[in-house]
Parts: sequence; C-alpha cells; structure tokens
Amino acid sequence: MQIDNKQFTNAKVIRKNLICIPFAFNEKSNTGVNVRGDAFSVYLKNACVALCSAKYFNPECDVALVTNISSNQLPNEYVDILEKYEVLILEVQFDEFVFADNYLWSLAFYKLCILKHFSDSDYQNVCYMDTDVYVQNNLEPLWEECKQNILLYDINHGLQVDDYRSICEEFESFFGEKKYLTHFGGEFFASSVENAKIFVEILNKVYAQMLRDNFVTSKGDEFLISISASYLRDRIKNASGYIYRFWTAPGFRLVSTSYENNPVLILHLTNEKNRGMIKLFDVYIKKGIIPKNQKVWKICRLSSLSILDRIKKSIKKLIIN
Repeated sequence: MQIDNKQFTNAKVIRKNLICIPFAFNEKSNTGVNVRGDAFSVYLKNACVALCSAKYFNPECDVALVTNISSNQLPNEYVDILEKYEVLILEVQFDEFVFADNYLWSLAFYKLCILKHFSDSDYQNVCYMDTDVYVQNNLEPLWEECKQNILLYDINHGLQVDDYRSICEEFESFFGEKKYLTHFGGEFFASSVENAKIFVEILNKVYAQMLRDNFVTSKGDEFLISISASYLRDRIKNASGYIYRFWTAPGFRLVSTSYENNPVLILHLTNEKNRGMIKLFDVYIKKGIIPKNQKVWKICRLSSLSILDRIKKSIKKLIIN
C-alpha cells in the first residue's frame, strides 16, 4: 500500500498531556517516613492504584510510571497490571537534584528530576503526583488552568501549626531573614511545559545555593518547591480545587467533604498507603476493575470510620482524659 504523504502536510500535531507518578528506589536511601513493612511493594501497589485510576478517567492522556528502575527489574505482577491498563513505564535516571543517600526524604527529590526531564519534552502539559493518590475524574479542567497557571498544593497552615513554624525556621536559615512563604506540598505539580521550564530554572538556582552553602533541609522537595514558587507568585495558583490532602486516621482525622461536594479530581490519601490503597489494589485494580467512587470513599475512610477505628478513637480519648 502506498501512502500519500501530502495528506499529512497540513495535519495539526496534537500535543498530549502527561500524568505521571515518579518512583525512585534505592535500598540505601531514605524513603517516606510513614510507610511500614516492605516499602518497595507498598509504593508499587499504591502507584498501580493511582496510575490505573488516572488512565481509566483520562484515556486521552499519556499516563506513566516514571522510575529509575529498569522494567526487567520490576516484578511482573505490577508490569502486567500497568500494561493491561495501557499505562506507560518510562525509565529515567535519577541524575538531577541528588542529595546523599542518608538525607531525609532523599528519594522525594526524584520528582524534581522528572519535572526537569519532561520540561524539555513535546508534551503540552505535565502533571506529577505522589503514589498514594486516587484520581476520581477526568482532568480536563486542570489542563485548562494550565494554560495560565502553575498549580501547586497549598498545605494551608498558619503559624499556630508546628509544621509551618518549622519550615519557616528553615526559610529564615536559608535567607538570613524571616520569610513567611507559602508552604506547598510535594504531592502535586501541574503546568504547561513552557511554565515548567521557567519553574525548573528557579529550582536549579535554589538547589545550587543549597549545595554551595551545605544547607540541609528536613522538608524534602517541599522546601525547594516552596522557595522556588515564591519567585513566581504571579504564575502560581493553589491547586486545592483539584486535589486535597486527606488525613483519615482515627487519631488525627482532617477530612473535607470535597471528595463528594464540589468534588476535587484527585484524592491524596496520606494515611491509606498501608491500608485503603492496598485494599483497592488487592480487591479491584489487580483484577482489572475500577470501583465506583463511593466505594473508594468508604474503603479509604473518607465517608466514615470503621467500627474498629471508632473504638480505637474512643479508647484514645479515655486514655488522654
């Protein structure tokens, strides 16, 4: 069959959007501080849930696990699941924003490495997320925002919160003066590739200064992201209309009803790495099933606590009192 190349001469090149989960692994490096047991399998099961839900609701996008692990070193169980859902597996070396293996959250900086990698790509927009998220809808509204804004998640803490005071102390040490910058989380980034390039330029400068001054942060990539964002305030917008960080443990429960009312598109399920996300993987994802959103809310303790969790919460209150 002969193809007439003329028919492609005026064809418009459609640039895709990329949704990715960066996942770096090194047995010698510090991973997340709130993962119990076999961290490797926990993160991969979480990533499968996140990526498969993202692809299900966004079939028109490229969805990818981006990792420093070669595909032949990944367990077949996870590779088979991702391929079944048409999720890409892309190998990218961890060679940017590198800190020592014993550095707290050292592997979290891989997200910045990936951002730099894809800021020089043919994609229209790029979005990266943590492994412990669930995508519950199409991201088209997000891509529309990316025409103008860089979207980051504002943790929304004030000086009455220990975590915010702590990062502000690090800002002060870095700048040599008090700086009450917005504390942005590391779980989410979305922007056009053009804006990503600009953001990466600032990240490079902050990283270079950290190395030059031997500056150590305990806040991981959130420290670099928050400082970099402070130089681009006219381009930065809070992404909380699209993603929300839910704390679902009975001991510390901070849950908005935004999973259902004026619903966000992405659920960040911080306390469900070892529990709800694993159950979603075992019961649904590995069997090729995407559950109804209402089922996800129940399994991940958004809509209610289980009877056992309620008992634990009551006992803790009695002990405290």
